Amino acid sequence: ELENIDYVQIHPTTLYSQKPGRSFLISESVRGEGAVLLDKKGKRFTNELLPRDLLTQEIYKQMKKDNTRHVWLNMQTVHCPNIEKRFPTICERCQEEGIDIHKDWVPVVPAQHYFMGGIHVNLSSKTSMDHLYAVGETACNGVHGANRLASNSLLESLVFAERAAQDIRVHSHEMHTPQRDLFHPSAYRNLPQYFTDNIFLVQSEIKQQKQRRKKA
Repeated sequence: ELENIDYVQIHPTTLYSQKPGRSFLISESVRGEGAVLLDKKGKRFTNELLPRDLLTQEIYKQMKKDNTRHVWLNMQTVHCPNIEKRFPTICERCQEEGIDIHKDWVPVVPAQHYFMGGIHVNLSSKTSMDHLYAVGETACNGVHGANRLASNSLLESLVFAERAAQDIRVHSHEMHTPQRDLFHPSAYRNLPQYFTDNIFLVQSEIKQQKQRRKKA
């Protein structure tokens, strides 16, 4: 049983790059240390410490207004004395892209980041299928709502992994017979492409179902 599969969190600042591959996240801790967002004219246009969903909206509005594919992040305003030591991975990646953070602005754009929906579980991480548990980003236990707070995914995984282990220990005596192989490779080989091809259809159907429930 799946739940809230339209709950997809967008991170407001990932490194804009024309190279293929996954987006590289520029953590909000950089903005917390003083980095500011700029439009194409170099003007600050928003409060950088807004919640992720609100900041993403502000960035998209500015991109549309400026007719650009990204905005700029100025890391020269960061207050820590040794930025390379504070953010080594970010600085290294920017350098790989030919960006000198001491002189250049960093192009950033919102991108998909975290999935709050997933396999429906109870408070013991138990799914609707007998003897199957789900923990972490794959599970939907409701603790994040529709907008996860930073770093809470780690805490969630620790808490619900322990709960799953405790529940398994209590009910392990019930598992007398070997379980069938439900996950033969042929059963899920094409799933990633299926979800990629159909995500917008799924989101549209979910929204229609929610609207029908409200009217009922």
